[in-house]
Amino acid sequence: MILCWFISNSCEALIGAGLTRYLVGGPIRFTTLRNVGVFCLCVVVIGPCLSSFLDAAFVVWNNWGEDTYRELIRIRLFSNALAALIVVPMVVTWATSGIQFLRTGRLSRYLEACALFVGLLLVSYAVLYKFGSGTDSALLFLPLPFLLWAAVRFGSLGASTAISAVSFLAIWSAAHGHGPFSGGPPEQDALSIQIFLIVLAIPLLFLATVIEERRTGDTVLIESESRFRVVADAAPVLIWMAGVDKLCTFFNKPWLEFTGRTIQQEMGNGWAEGVHPDDLQKCLEVYTQAFDARQPFVMQYRLRRNDGEYRWVSDQGVARHSAQGGFAGYIGSCVDVTELMRKEEALREFEERVILAAQAAHLGVWEMDPDTNEVWMSDSARTLFQFDSEPRLDHAALQDRVHPEDRALRDSAIKRAIETEREYEIEYRILLPDGNLRWIGGRGRCLTGENGKGARLIGVSIDITPRKLAEAEALQHREELGHLSRVAVMGELTASVAHELNQPLSGIISNASAGQRFIDRGDVDLRELRELLGDIIADGRRAGDVLRGIRSMVKKGVTNRQRVNLNDLVVNVARMVSPNAMLQSCQLETLLESNLPAIEADPIQLQQVLLNLVINAFDAMHNTSAPHRKVVIATEQNGDGTIRASVRDHGIGIPEEVRERVFEQFFTTKAKGLGMGLAIVRSIVESHGGIIEAENAEGGGARFHFTLPISTAA
Repeated sequence: MILCWFISNSCEALIGAGLTRYLVGGPIRFTTLRNVGVFCLCVVVIGPCLSSFLDAAFVVWNNWGEDTYRELIRIRLFSNALAALIVVPMVVTWATSGIQFLRTGRLSRYLEACALFVGLLLVSYAVLYKFGSGTDSALLFLPLPFLLWAAVRFGSLGASTAISAVSFLAIWSAAHGHGPFSGGPPEQDALSIQIFLIVLAIPLLFLATVIEERRTGDTVLIESESRFRVVADAAPVLIWMAGVDKLCTFFNKPWLEFTGRTIQQEMGNGWAEGVHPDDLQKCLEVYTQAFDARQPFVMQYRLRRNDGEYRWVSDQGVARHSAQGGFAGYIGSCVDVTELMRKEEALREFEERVILAAQAAHLGVWEMDPDTNEVWMSDSARTLFQFDSEPRLDHAALQDRVHPEDRALRDSAIKRAIETEREYEIEYRILLPDGNLRWIGGRGRCLTGENGKGARLIGVSIDITPRKLAEAEALQHREELGHLSRVAVMGELTASVAHELNQPLSGIISNASAGQRFIDRGDVDLRELRELLGDIIADGRRAGDVLRGIRSMVKKGVTNRQRVNLNDLVVNVARMVSPNAMLQSCQLETLLESNLPAIEADPIQLQQVLLNLVINAFDAMHNTSAPHRKVVIATEQNGDGTIRASVRDHGIGIPEEVRERVFEQFFTTKAKGLGMGLAIVRSIVESHGGIIEAENAEGGGARFHFTLPISTAA
């Protein structure tokens, strides 16, 4: 029999607990109406109903008693339902909240609970024990005020405990033959007690849950509002709230500190008193229209600060709704954007100035996205490249305008700038649709965002065609001037030229005369005659070399760059000016470093440089005594990949006040000089990538020295 009761009661507990946990989604707590409803349905109704069939079957099967199966079902159903309704809520509520109440409850709550419990026991004892079976049934509800007191003040915990106490007294009194539920048949008395307690417990349990749920909701709401106020007061923005009547009901602490006003002054429409008069009408219109449409809004207006200054604020508001979804008003926040607006205004002014400057300088501004190759170009840039204003452009369209010979140069410069995130500056040609060729100066820079993302290439382009034409014209003038200078130098080297030609011509005459004498004597030695003719040919070639050198010095033509040994040029120049040195009683000396690397240069132009410097050195020693007249031409290799050549005289030197100007055009210290020689020398040296300088040498005199880069060609 015990095993059968255990099986049936276990089935009842499993059915009720399983269904309840499934529907509730977790452990049962008597804090919401839904949880109580699920408990009553599953534990009080479904579980006992199903287990009653099993209980009755066990009784009939074991022949316990004489009741029919149907009567057994009725008896077991009400008894099981009452047991679940009385025991389970008390156990659950004490396990979840009863222990905490005992630990944290105040003394006043303890005293109230004791008074309630004593009163309930006394009244229940009088009604359920002292009153007999013939007592008016209305008296059975005398404990009800205490039960309501327990439900209202102590929630589900108090209600379940009070019901358990009343149930215990009712059952105990009936079992001892006392109270209104005694005196009749046992089955009838048991059924009466069960129905009475069930009818009493279920409404009381629901009532306690409703009260506790509302109390909990109010507490949560109060805590939520408190947390909101704390968060709002700590927020670095101005926060406001308005009700359904459009009147403001809340302002956070930063708002009140910003305006310097009290919450009472700002409530309702009082906040509008701080809005700038010029912005108030528009501000109210935006607020009202958004409020009526229940739409978010963003507006900017000036709000008076506590020091009297009007500051620009950005106000953003959104509609708020209650938990049931009903419209509850608006909430918004304001941020001081005065400094931001000033910066934006300054940025706009700066952009306007940049645009004006770009237009004045005829600069075309462009920007390219390296990921998509899309290109944005300003109006001036489109005009420069002759693009229409409407079509979208890309890198390929821009490259089509570039001269075919310069496309690789521009493309590599852009790719290198993107890869290295640096600047580039190039000059290239473009072919326009109208057939014109223009020179463009381009400069760009690659900019990237945070973490290297969002790269973009920005740049400017300018038409440099007039400058290029001017440079070409200047180069032509310089070449013509260099030619005249070479002619003038050759004029000064007339004595040297005559001396150079005199030797081979004298040899030719002497050898021809000797040959003529051999023929006149009739004693012709063919071997000696052949030697004489060979000498004549050699002397003729020497004379031809001299004439070709003079011709190459004075002829016009384009520069011819080639690998040149500087020592060879110095030796040739020394040989050319040796007669001049003898005529002016000057000693000419060369100090040449052996095994000099070759340089990439025009030998004629470098020869002109050396001749100018040497002749100037001769002229600088007119007032120097003959024994001290000396010119030294030296070459040496530097450690920085360059070769240095110098021409040093022992004259009076260069005055300090004119040393910085000796290479200027039309500046000269000679009485009959034009001031172009040294200017041409500097131009030639710089065109070869070199540098020329002048200084006063130690021990007297001046030294002119220039450096040229070593050739890297194999």
